[in-house]
Amino acid sequence: MTDTQGELIRTSVSNLITSLRDAVILTVAVIFLMLARIRMTLLAMVSIPFTFLLTFAGMKLLNYELNIVTMTAIILAVGLLVDDAIVVIENIDKHAGSGEKSAFQAAVDGTREIFLADFGGTATTLAVLLPIMFVGGYTQQILRPLTVVLSLALLSSYLVSITVIPLLASKLMKPGQSTGRLESVLERFLQFWIVPLQNFFISSFRLAAGKWGFVIIPLLVILLPISLRQMSLAGRDLMPAMDTGIVKVSFEIWPGSTVGQAEKTVAEMEKVIRNQSGYLRMSTVAGSEPKVISFGAERTSTEGVITVHFANRFQRPETIWEIEADLRKAFAGIYGLKSVSVYDYGATPLSAIAAPVDVMISGPDPEVLNHLALEVEERLLRVKGLTSIKRTWDRSKPEIQIDLDEERLVDYGLTIEEISRTLTAATTGNAVSSLRVPGQDGYGIRLRFDPDEMKGLNELAMIQLAGPRGPVPLQEIADFNREWVQTRITRQNLEPCVNILGYRADTAITHLQNQVDDVLADMELPAGYSLSQEGEIKHMKTSFGRLGSSLGLAVILLYFSLTVIFISYFRPLIIMSAIPLAFIGVPWGMILMNRHFCMPAAMGMILLTGIVVNNSILLLDFIETSRREGKNLYAAVEEAIRRRTRPILMTALSTIAGMLPIAAEMAVGLERLSPLAVVAIAGLLVSTFLTLAYVPVIYVAVESLKIKVASMYRSVR
Repeated sequence: MTDTQGELIRTSVSNLITSLRDAVILTVAVIFLMLARIRMTLLAMVSIPFTFLLTFAGMKLLNYELNIVTMTAIILAVGLLVDDAIVVIENIDKHAGSGEKSAFQAAVDGTREIFLADFGGTATTLAVLLPIMFVGGYTQQILRPLTVVLSLALLSSYLVSITVIPLLASKLMKPGQSTGRLESVLERFLQFWIVPLQNFFISSFRLAAGKWGFVIIPLLVILLPISLRQMSLAGRDLMPAMDTGIVKVSFEIWPGSTVGQAEKTVAEMEKVIRNQSGYLRMSTVAGSEPKVISFGAERTSTEGVITVHFANRFQRPETIWEIEADLRKAFAGIYGLKSVSVYDYGATPLSAIAAPVDVMISGPDPEVLNHLALEVEERLLRVKGLTSIKRTWDRSKPEIQIDLDEERLVDYGLTIEEISRTLTAATTGNAVSSLRVPGQDGYGIRLRFDPDEMKGLNELAMIQLAGPRGPVPLQEIADFNREWVQTRITRQNLEPCVNILGYRADTAITHLQNQVDDVLADMELPAGYSLSQEGEIKHMKTSFGRLGSSLGLAVILLYFSLTVIFISYFRPLIIMSAIPLAFIGVPWGMILMNRHFCMPAAMGMILLTGIVVNNSILLLDFIETSRREGKNLYAAVEEAIRRRTRPILMTALSTIAGMLPIAAEMAVGLERLSPLAVVAIAGLLVSTFLTLAYVPVIYVAVESLKIKVASMYRSVR
């Protein structure tokens, strides 16, 4: 076996299982520190295996396998799935804390009270995930398994929170029971920082709801576009770069080189590769099969590719891009190499993308195309971030054109067919027989002149042609010309074309494409010739367009689902008011963590809308409950802020804890989806403050306006 990805797959799965374990441990630790109750923490822990069991059962029914994408979805779900359990457990504890109710009654009342809000949070998160499942194209192919598994986990989490959790709570929780020493210490520590934080949120609410509201709220609204403008600093990609430990070396030796020269050049390249730290194995494929026409990723006889496997990134000191830079530097000194491109395996998200930057020029005349491609190639050399540039073809292949004199052919009695057979025998040889091998196609036997006697044009000119009047030297009936011709013929839509390919390390594609557009902006093309971008940027625009439509549809579905749940047209708007402002933290988080905005990051923003709405629902549900109990508007809001600070912080921090292994890329393969976690974490940090301060202000403003309108209506009547 010359090449296999088995080791990469085994390493990725092993790392992902470790990351899942770490996510569970971190999440449970956060819950214990925030709840300060051993029994309640045990309840939350119990919800995890039950939820996973239901999730795996759903995956089995849908015929989903465990891979990098689905395993990442399960890790992401760890922090999210305990949210439902935390909300129910915390509410049951509130009813059981006084000791006036039995454990069973506290579980029933606590679950019934929070049932609608808990369902609303789950339903809204599922609503924002639904459009991604049917977005179509490459986006659906990559993100659909992630969203389906995540939806299964969320739905399973909700079912466990309203069935298993109340049942076990009635057995484990003891109403009115005094706390232990460890729990008392943790509770005092929590009060040490929770109470000041509660007071801070209440003060922020009073400030924004008071005379400074006309300044603070517009300031937050202005801060959103300012933050989003910083997204260009982070850059955009279709999918982020991934350190798989596999390097591709695409090379070309000079046309006309002998097989021996090619073997010597390849041997020197392989020697350089073996001396690289972390080297494991490689597979080399060079040349092409004679008389085979390819309509795909073809190679000419002078081209080849080496696939090199290195130890995974946790077992070597250098990144894959540093190794690639070392190889490029070493290859530059090897004699006989015409061009070489070193790039990581999976450098492009789609096999249909030849290179991250792909400039295609189309037109009728190959000679003009060659000059235009040369100009583009020279311009692309000014683009910072491109590691290598090559063309799909150039005019570097030497050929000898033989022009026959037809009059002399007639004089000597020779035919073109006879001359062709003689020249074939002199150069490549004529097929005369085949060596039969049982069970195989056999091997062709070719008859040709001695290669040592056919070294150049002089020997070719002296070939004796057997004519009816005796031998005739080829030079007597032909003229010889040396010409440089195309190394390959390529077409797009039946029109001749040439592609100029640019490879990168881990620079964002938009940072490269902006430079490419700048250097090509003033390039003039003759009539009948066109230039287009066929690289990653083309597919990225299509994918981001689909994701933008999904986000818009998700917001619409979110609004109508909230309208049905709360039987109101205004409350959904209040709940959703924190969504845009939650995006304030996204660009700063990506810049801080050195991530590029990509498809998974866009998925993270969509997921973030569901999480933000979930917290807003919990807050507004408590406000409505307090007002029904007779409290006035401001008192109900401040009580909700005080009572909901800890559970909202708990759900936010547990979600962040569950996503940390993904954001930190603790497994080989998580590089592809880590931007999703970074976006969610950064957005959560901002949205938590907005939920506890900004949303109550909007609620008070809307309710105050409704009261004034109702008062004016009564006075008119």
